Amino acid sequence: MSRSRSHETRRSPLLFLAVVFLIGGSGSALAWDRGDINDYHARRAEVVRRIGNDVVVLFGDNERDIAASVTGFRQNEEFYYLTGWHGPGASMLLIPKEASAGEPAEVGQEILYLPPRNLRLEKWNGPRLGPDSPDAPAQTGFATVRSTSLFHTDLLEALKKFPRICTELTPQPESGEESLQQGEVASLRQIAPLATFDDLRPALTSMRAVKSAGEIGLIRKAVENSIDAHLAAMKAVRAGTWEYQIAALMEYEFQRRGCEWPSYPPIVGSGFYSTVLHYNSDDHQMQAGDLVVMDVAGSYSGYASDITRTLPVSGHFNAREREIYDIVRGAQAAAIAAAKPGVILGRGKNSPQEAAYDYINAHGTDSHNKPLGPYFIHGVGHSVGLNVHDPMNRDQPLEPGMVVTMEPGIYIPDEKIGVRIEDMILITQDGNEVLTNRLPSDADTIEELMSGK
Repeated sequence: MSRSRSHETRRSPLLFLAVVFLIGGSGSALAWDRGDINDYHARRAEVVRRIGNDVVVLFGDNERDIAASVTGFRQNEEFYYLTGWHGPGASMLLIPKEASAGEPAEVGQEILYLPPRNLRLEKWNGPRLGPDSPDAPAQTGFATVRSTSLFHTDLLEALKKFPRICTELTPQPESGEESLQQGEVASLRQIAPLATFDDLRPALTSMRAVKSAGEIGLIRKAVENSIDAHLAAMKAVRAGTWEYQIAALMEYEFQRRGCEWPSYPPIVGSGFYSTVLHYNSDDHQMQAGDLVVMDVAGSYSGYASDITRTLPVSGHFNAREREIYDIVRGAQAAAIAAAKPGVILGRGKNSPQEAAYDYINAHGTDSHNKPLGPYFIHGVGHSVGLNVHDPMNRDQPLEPGMVVTMEPGIYIPDEKIGVRIEDMILITQDGNEVLTNRLPSDADTIEELMSGK
């Protein structure tokens, strides 16, 4: 059934409650939290140490690069990771120190370039930090803050000693930044036609895979806010509710607690659509006897979370639904037990992927009495950070400080049964910590929560 736009549908009790909470509910959005500003300096120093005597150039995104009239500004992830700056139109230059052969590379100069203030535009968009502001170094963490108009001259001067440029030569996967990134590289090649170019992405992919204590703290906040959204949804799902109503309720719940935006388009799929992995139309009405997969979570200070729960719309699993549900939960437990330093997440002997698949394949059958392994059609997990699919080398063994999902699933379209249970874990020295442990996943507790107990 397609989504109705009728007056009666839009005045549903669920949406009325959301409005009441919005007006009178507790909690308010928090200011953007960058954590310890010194962490960004440490990352810049590590980048220079890894790549050697290259001049590092990165461009932040510009408001003209997005549909600014319909969506909020979001910074380029690599730029934010190294600068902690989320204002538009900025750029960064790292110049190494001159060193003798064999000595490790060190940062000589760190320069952040900001657009000059435009007082006319600030009447529309609010005050902004300019390069000449006395507190620019303190606010940005860069000892040197200059106007973007000086970037060209400074780059050419640096290239006299260090004739290699290290920048983003390849776009971030799933970012939609291909044309933007290509344009930036073309501009650099025009400015410095004789320079040699190296790709910054491999070094940052390796670094971003392991989270700092500050990053983990921000991820925990995103997780906690998103758990509260899932708990609210468990009390709201019932026959007759529209998928988009649950998506809206969950977004409201994690945003009112301080998350800036959804980490990805909310997936609330019921009935047959519980078997469609990236279904995000959310435009069907839930029916008694259906399952609903809710893959919904928010980002806090730019850091994502990723959580999925599967609920029985009627409030109780039938026998077949519970059978499949318990198999998925058992597979997740096997995968979590296998997730520890030294193993590879997605493949190989003793990997979480192998553990989950083997469990599913050895428990239960489909309607043709065949094993369920082929109905687990995706990877067991992925890295999470500034992006919900944070960059990570697929052959990189797990190590302490990595944050990954554990999300086995079984999808049987013929039976309209789709089950996915997704939690986030932090890899530790001797195993892992389940960051989403506060959100129940056992069938009995879910049924109790849905009944209002």
